[in-house]
Amino acid sequence: MTGEDPITLDAAAIGATLDDLAEIGNRFCGTHGEAQARAYVLGRFQELGLADVHLEEFAYLAWTPAPASCVARETGGAHPRAYQAHPLQYTAPGPVSGQAIYIGGAEPADFARLDAAGVSLADKVVVAHSVFPFDLVALLSARGIAGIVHVCETPDAIVGNFTGALYPPPLAPPWEGRPLPYAGVTIGHLAARELISALSCGTTVELTIGHEGGCAPATTANVVGVIPGRGEEEVVLSAHYDSQAEGPCVYDNGSGLSGLIETARALRDLAPERRVVLLASSAEEIGVWGATAYVDAHREELARAVAMINLDGLASAYPAQREVWSSHGGLLSMAVQTGAALGWRADHVHHQRSTFSDHAPFGDAGVPSVLCWRPDYPYYHSRGDVRELVDEAAVAETAGVSATLAARLAQGADVPEGDWSDAAAEVSV
Repeated sequence: MTGEDPITLDAAAIGATLDDLAEIGNRFCGTHGEAQARAYVLGRFQELGLADVHLEEFAYLAWTPAPASCVARETGGAHPRAYQAHPLQYTAPGPVSGQAIYIGGAEPADFARLDAAGVSLADKVVVAHSVFPFDLVALLSARGIAGIVHVCETPDAIVGNFTGALYPPPLAPPWEGRPLPYAGVTIGHLAARELISALSCGTTVELTIGHEGGCAPATTANVVGVIPGRGEEEVVLSAHYDSQAEGPCVYDNGSGLSGLIETARALRDLAPERRVVLLASSAEEIGVWGATAYVDAHREELARAVAMINLDGLASAYPAQREVWSSHGGLLSMAVQTGAALGWRADHVHHQRSTFSDHAPFGDAGVPSVLCWRPDYPYYHSRGDVRELVDEAAVAETAGVSATLAARLAQGADVPEGDWSDAAAEVSV
């Protein structure tokens, strides 16, 4: 095998790992399942014969799941209406009450309309269909909201589990920014339809929301293994092993973790020019804590890192668009070209900084970082994320792009300079 050879990963082996992770079940930080998964990954790295396999402990602010409530009262209405709700993690517990106001998808255009109309959000409970509610922290805090009702689109009347604050996480006490200054809950889209319908009738609706979740200092650990190289430079491959709060979470991130393990198997005999660091991180779902702690502890080595490749939510059994994300134009181009050569042609290419997964702290530390994935998955962050809905062949295909890119880089290929705009014309997407 050379760095120019395409890497074909074993779908059956990936399927077996997915089965193992589904049997472990939920891996939310601080649970027995998370500890089992950590021990499982440590054992797999050791069985593969990786060098320097070890745990790296780090401190984080744990979240304890608990009941939540969302009650609507219409002006002149006879009875309040209660909706099934989950806590929006790391928001204030409440209860708080305020006039409900719908802000759509909480996109810049939505806030611009509110501002143009002179609408104040102060002391209101905003209702939003935002995919990433954690990206709204600065905006909503500055506007002085009382709380947020986050709407998820999960099918089958399932209410998903999401966090109100994600990245960057505080790495030590006093855990600045956690919890948030406003309360938050998540409700399902069917409940939201009824609520928004009431708002559209010109009726004033008061929402009372709250939860019993809490925060407490804790420790967990990343799992690290190494494929030694001949030189001092390195390539980092990462996948998180923790999960959101319910269900076996096979897509997110059993798919990435199984891809990481099989990539390690495929590359272990490569004898590369650059060493390959395999990082199985924890506390990603609740704050990208593990990857951020790793970057903080390894700044000297990361000065010699040519790239970081993130494996997260790789593929499911659902048809999904192929996406590549990177703030580094040269690595973005290299990843897109690698995928196209393997028949994995990107449908969407995002040349921008993003904060929703483990590539964020590496990119912010100056390490070119990339994510290749297929994210259109209806049961994202919910108990519906089960083994039957994840296709190992699709996972192997997507992970194979990252594995091939890693092999090229490990064998000495350089990440090209330049912006994505310079290279886009050369890449058919």
